[in-house]
Amino acid sequence: MISTIISSFGICDIFYLLLTFIIIYVTHYYYKYFTRLNPLPGPFPIPFLGNVHQKIGFEYSDWLMLMHKKYGDMYEINFVGQRSIVLCRTDLIENMNVPTTKTKYPFRFHINEGLKEYGYIGTGLVNNNDHKSWKYNRQFFSQAMMTPSFNHQSIDWTNELWNEMDSYWIKLGDDHDLDLIKWMLRFANEIIFKISTGKKNNAVASYYNSLIPENFNNLSEQEREKISDSEDFIHSIETLISGMIYFVIFNKFIRNYVPFIRGMIKRLLKNRDYLFERISDIIKERKLEIENTPLDQPLRHDILTSFITANTSRDINSTKHGDPDLLRPMTDKEIFGNVLDAISGGTDTMANLLCFVVYYLGHYPEVKQRLRQELDEVLGNDLTKPITYNEIEKLYYCDAVIKEVYRHSPITFFIARINSEKDDVGGFNWPEGTSFNILYSAIMMSKDYWTDPEKFDPYRFYKIEENDNYLLEKQYVKNSFTIFGGGIRICPGRKLAMIELKCLLASIYRKYDVELTDLNAPLKHESGLFTTCKELLVKIKPRKF
Repeated sequence: MISTIISSFGICDIFYLLLTFIIIYVTHYYYKYFTRLNPLPGPFPIPFLGNVHQKIGFEYSDWLMLMHKKYGDMYEINFVGQRSIVLCRTDLIENMNVPTTKTKYPFRFHINEGLKEYGYIGTGLVNNNDHKSWKYNRQFFSQAMMTPSFNHQSIDWTNELWNEMDSYWIKLGDDHDLDLIKWMLRFANEIIFKISTGKKNNAVASYYNSLIPENFNNLSEQEREKISDSEDFIHSIETLISGMIYFVIFNKFIRNYVPFIRGMIKRLLKNRDYLFERISDIIKERKLEIENTPLDQPLRHDILTSFITANTSRDINSTKHGDPDLLRPMTDKEIFGNVLDAISGGTDTMANLLCFVVYYLGHYPEVKQRLRQELDEVLGNDLTKPITYNEIEKLYYCDAVIKEVYRHSPITFFIARINSEKDDVGGFNWPEGTSFNILYSAIMMSKDYWTDPEKFDPYRFYKIEENDNYLLEKQYVKNSFTIFGGGIRICPGRKLAMIELKCLLASIYRKYDVELTDLNAPLKHESGLFTTCKELLVKIKPRKF
């Protein structure tokens, strides 16, 4: 019956039927748009795409800032059917970053079908919208990363890896241009890999050997394969993170049928499969090592081992009382999700932020001189002496420099929030499940909260309680600045990240003069869901005391 009806259609009939469907869809689309709850100013969307087409030619962060200037402190955008409310004032977000688990905003963003296909969701911390699962994972993540002994150990590893990287820089010589982001990505990845798995992945050594043809050619086939594997791993993490935005803004139809996008999506999924398999193999290998280790023999301390042994006979932190939901061992999926979050989250943020700091220090020599003064006062002139945890804690101006750079060039320029119950925001009542984007790149440059916001001055973060030049900062900095998120979703590795950043920054600038190869070149970056440095060419020379 149905086949008979279909076979009776001619080409013109199919055309008119298709046209009818399009007219019905477009009519329905705009009916929903014009009758939407709490209409706000914002760019006008089109069917299928929303506002995606208007972003073309702009970095995402720049486009959001452009919309902020055009539509004000509270506006809306739409990406392929997902409406988001963008907020650019602190009074609009005061309920969104409360630290209690009773918050109305426990989630970051909707897990759409695109993110489900990408697979970077649900089992760890970052993209987990199951509150019970997230709470369980956060306990063990915080337990593994926030202990003082773990921070001291990370300082030792950072010093050790710095000495190794420094030896490669010496061999390359003063006249060699370094693309700093490539070195920093490998340094950050190797540190977080060691912290996460307890093992070195030799990313820094592999990159150095790949730069020296004679070194590479003299290596064995097995050693060359290790270099290739290490480089593939680094690129795979970068690709996974940068590719996430395409699964957020493009619907299934566009991903599967638009020619250029379809090819890109296939490459991203192939990369995902490669990275997930690599991480799964690392976990399987460590589980086998633990199984073959006698119970009376201590295990090394790393995040993966903590996750595998959580609430088992090998767990040195195990407790027999408390919330029953927190007393079970981790599932394989949870272990995988948390390790993936640690390795991917700990690589890009540290590497990119350090490069941004170097870029700003290159343009503000007076800030670099003040930083050096602090380094000499705290660390002394013995360049062979490893930096200690206590010394890192005393680098207050260094801390202020990092924060001021982040204020001007935030890695995470917006933070997403979803309400789990209705709430009043901006004088409107919003139903459960509304998507909000806190545009911190606008808030952190607002004259309402910052004195001379366009001015680069780390003193706005340095001993602020004693500084009367920055009265606005004293009043608003708690709510108008973020570097590691906020509320219950604040990054559990924030202290570790700052320790590593300050340690590496101090190690570089206490020993070297770092000069930008082209002082007039703009900062080469791009922004998807995050802002990343694409290239930073520098020359390093031994510092003249």
